[in-house]
Amino acid sequence: MLKTTKQKARTALTVQYFIFGFIFSSLLSRFPAISEKYTLTEGELSLIPFCMSVGCLLFMPICGYLISKYGSKKLSITGYLQIGIFALFAIAPNIYSLYVFCFIYGMAVGCTDVSVNANSLIIERAYKRPIISFFHAFFYVGMTSGSLLSILFLVLEAPLEAHLITVSGISLVTYGIGRRYFLKETPAKAYKVPKGKILFPKGILLLIAAVAFCGRIVEGGVADWSTVYMNSIVKVSAVYAPIGLAIYSIFLSIGRFFGDSIRSRFNDDKTLFYSCVVTAIGLAIMISTPHAVTTAIGLFVGGLGLANVVPVIYSLAGKATPHNPGLGLATVNTLSGTGFLFGPAVIGFIAEHYTLRISFTYVLALSVVMSYLAYRYMTAKK
Repeated sequence: MLKTTKQKARTALTVQYFIFGFIFSSLLSRFPAISEKYTLTEGELSLIPFCMSVGCLLFMPICGYLISKYGSKKLSITGYLQIGIFALFAIAPNIYSLYVFCFIYGMAVGCTDVSVNANSLIIERAYKRPIISFFHAFFYVGMTSGSLLSILFLVLEAPLEAHLITVSGISLVTYGIGRRYFLKETPAKAYKVPKGKILFPKGILLLIAAVAFCGRIVEGGVADWSTVYMNSIVKVSAVYAPIGLAIYSIFLSIGRFFGDSIRSRFNDDKTLFYSCVVTAIGLAIMISTPHAVTTAIGLFVGGLGLANVVPVIYSLAGKATPHNPGLGLATVNTLSGTGFLFGPAVIGFIAEHYTLRISFTYVLALSVVMSYLAYRYMTAKK
């Protein structure tokens, strides 16, 4: 019975990661269409992920309290809100209501992200071997599928509203079916967070959070802007611009499929450091010249490098708070969430005043800093 329960929970979480990747890439692939619909500059477009990140960041301390009190399965109910209101990206009456919606959407995304990742750490403990990279691999399988579906809707010249409503409907039904199989845990009462307490990482958890801060800017920046980069810098037509995101997603998911084997063979510290180095190499290739082949190779290498950064960080955060892995994730996200807060906005503002290619130089610099911080973490553990 226990084995069957674990297997069902693992399958359910695998599907959920796929769905969230599917939703995420469906949004990112349609950024050009959203920009056109609301007549947004690159700077104004960057305020969409910015407002989402503000909502996520400000709600994260409350999320930490909620997960410590109710557990990850109960908190994952926020997924219904996240998925259910997704189509509002296409039907907001004006730009100001769009930004307010993005703030609320970001709150739901933050809580759902922490709850689902915390549940995956519980499953990893139940299996007593690394499996979290496998889950994250399916996030990017979902992103690849979402990118390809976006190309189909673009080729068919279907309305943006029809695309996002379809994605929302499919995802909502799938999430509702899978969520019932999540494992339920009761956090230790001795470690419950006092209501209203601000979660901020300390000690070794702070160093983990610093790597996560850079990693989330880099991963989110490439995902958020790769479609626009292919369109405006590489001059690929808008219909086929999501191919860049698809390439990035494919190789990131491939890297994550092998991530658990790598983590089993090497320790998490070395896996994190070398993943960061490969990421920097990939970004350097990507921005070296505005050519489709070079950009594709850079996205391929960068995707492989970034593959195991987030899974390893989440695993390390969970191990740092063994009494409640969800609390460790929420604590790290309190700082690393500012990566999503400032990252996409800075990329957009730099692009508006200079070029998007210069913006990706900023992302490359952060990947170098991320490599250095990962090296400091690796040496600090010796």
